[in-house]
Formats: sequence, C-alpha cells, structure tokens
Amino acid sequence: MKKVLLIIPLFLLLIGCTSKVEEDKFAYLEYKNNLEKQEEFSIHDSLEFNAFFNINRDGDTVTYTLTINNPKINMHHIKALLIHNYDTIDTYPSIGIFDKEKELLIDSNNSLTLEGTIVSSDDLSDVKFKLYLEYTTDENEKEEIYYEVQRG
Repeated sequence: MKKVLLIIPLFLLLIGCTSKVEEDKFAYLEYKNNLEKQEEFSIHDSLEFNAFFNINRDGDTVTYTLTINNPKINMHHIKALLIHNYDTIDTYPSIGIFDKEKELLIDSNNSLTLEGTIVSSDDLSDVKFKLYLEYTTDENEKEEIYYEVQRG
C-alpha cells in the first residue's frame, strides 16, 4: 500500500513535467514557423534597444551571436528566437522559451545574447537571420518585434 501511495505522486509529477516540455516545444515551433513566414520587419532605427550581430568562421564551424542591450524602455518577460535560412537540423538559439524569461531595464548594464553555430564548409554570406522578440512594457502591454538582422 505504501508503494502505491509513493508511486502515484511520482507518476503525476512525471506527467506534469512532460506536458511542460511539450508546451515549450509547441511554443518554440509556433514562434519558428511564424518567423519563417514573416515578410514585414521592423527597421533598425525603430527598435527600442541596440542590436549587434557578429558572425565568425573557424574552419567548418560558423558561430553567430546577436547581442541586445541599452533598452530605451523597460522590457519584462522577454522571449526571443533567432533563426536563419540555412538548412540544418539544429535548434535555433532562444531566450525565455525553454528557460526562464529575462528582462532588460533602462540604465542597467544587462544584455541578452543569442548564440548559435552552423557546421558547414559552404559559403554562408547569403544566409539571412531573423529575430522574434516578445516582451511586456511597464504598462503590461505585450510587444512583438520581427527583425531581419543586419549584417556588418
């Protein structure tokens, strides 16, 4: 009897964890699919933050990094996803989807970094990168930004 009472809570705990993982996967795929279809993007000068993109090649490994900092407004509950159009099976870098949501505050030295890699000997100079960024303002308004990353 004691074993049954012990097994039931453990089973319920496992079911709860599995559904959270499934929810995260579903959210990730939904953000990714929406971003892939997106055709209209915010222009760099209209962003409420600074965005710096860097890409480096070391042999067959290409590392790309997008750093977001110096917000002009307080940004809470940030979720972000950075994708590219190079054919790969790797997951794309994200913030706040599989991990804890972040925040950027005015006058803080905080920054957010999305970093990924592509393993390829191909020329990747034509690869396009897109960012989805979601956050809430101090007034609890949800903002969504679609941004085509500017290289160089």
